[in-house]
Amino acid sequence: MRRHVPIVLAALLALVATGLLAYQWLGQPTTLRVAIGPSGSEDARLVAAVAQSLARTHEEVRLRLVVTSGVAESAGAAEHGKADLAVVRSDVGIPASTQTVAILHRDAVLLMTTDPALSAVPDLRGRRVGIVRNPAGNIRLLARILEHYEVPAEAVATVSLGDGREAGEALREGRVDAVLVVSPLTGRTASDVVASIAKGDGNSAGGTPSFIPIGEAAVLGRRWPALESIEIARGTFGGTPPRPAETFTTVGVSHRLVAQASLSDSTVSELTRLLFVNRPGLAAEVPLANQIEAPDTSKSASLPVHPGAQAYYEGEVESFFERYGDWFYLLVMCVSILGSAAATLVSRAANRSRARDMALLRQLLTIVRASRDVEDELELADLDRQADEILAEALARAGTGAIDNAGVAAFTLGLDQARRAIAERRAHLLERQVHGADIPAVERGPDPLSAAAE
Repeated sequence: MRRHVPIVLAALLALVATGLLAYQWLGQPTTLRVAIGPSGSEDARLVAAVAQSLARTHEEVRLRLVVTSGVAESAGAAEHGKADLAVVRSDVGIPASTQTVAILHRDAVLLMTTDPALSAVPDLRGRRVGIVRNPAGNIRLLARILEHYEVPAEAVATVSLGDGREAGEALREGRVDAVLVVSPLTGRTASDVVASIAKGDGNSAGGTPSFIPIGEAAVLGRRWPALESIEIARGTFGGTPPRPAETFTTVGVSHRLVAQASLSDSTVSELTRLLFVNRPGLAAEVPLANQIEAPDTSKSASLPVHPGAQAYYEGEVESFFERYGDWFYLLVMCVSILGSAAATLVSRAANRSRARDMALLRQLLTIVRASRDVEDELELADLDRQADEILAEALARAGTGAIDNAGVAAFTLGLDQARRAIAERRAHLLERQVHGADIPAVERGPDPLSAAAE
């Protein structure tokens, strides 16, 4: 029985080690690759701040930035599996393999000019429009707006203005007639463009920018679900007189954090929770964080939301036990089955060991009984040899712990009885040889060994 104790201990240690390894594995943070660009943009600063915050507080989910040239390349990285997350713009193209986690901010399409003759989108026919940032995406967006107003895209020339700081100069010099910027209303880009138009330079005074409204923005949104209608309130950009002078409507797009649909719901739920929990602290470093918001989670939403994020928004995030409860039950069942199997094996091994001990004791009893009727010294010598073999086997089993103290005592008694019986029979045979007559064997009571074996 004792020789099975190390096996049981080894099995228990293996279970404990497996549990510790599983705990360590589950405790490792999940690092997600997020495609973001371009470097130095407001989105890049925001996501970098989120990544630093998660690392600083040792959260379960971490972010590793994959810097790209812009939202188009970020979308491509997610589409080709090079990133788990990506910051994309709704009108540039959201990969089919991704779903929305959160809206980082909404951008308004601002068409600005200093020419009083330009008061509506159709007036842009035959004019030049300066494109601030993301020229490819913004040119496509302008083409959609012009298409709605039946203005051919080729009827409007476009000029790239970089980050927009030269927008005012380009308007004053006549290089462009209007400027298009797509930016959060409180973002740095829109403010810089408005300031550059109003500031002027050393040779000419600045002007008050005039905003060209897109009144049919809601219709455009129904036609292209990636677009939406945004209202720009009077005085949004400050100034005296206020800029704009009157509230107007324009088209908007959203910058979204999207995740691969294959990401686990629990990981995305935790990321979404951390994003909103850390939002107040992030806003102190990057004011754009104040605009992080939940997307439309209704079933009729045109842009799908990741189930993990939706569970957080709807308050249906599963707890750890709810998530892994079935696995715990299966583990308990497996441990119970393994424990029962181990107990059965140990019990069978113990029974076999006990049966072997009883067989040896019965052999000793047989030797004791057989020695009373032996008439030949050779037969007695054979019985003596058998007793020696039983002694050797008993000592070997006792050395491995297969025989306990009670078993050792029983074998000691049995061997004493066998030795005594053989010695008495040998003495009897010798006496017969000396006197030449049969001497009846001495009557004996019941053998202690027989009683013990029975």
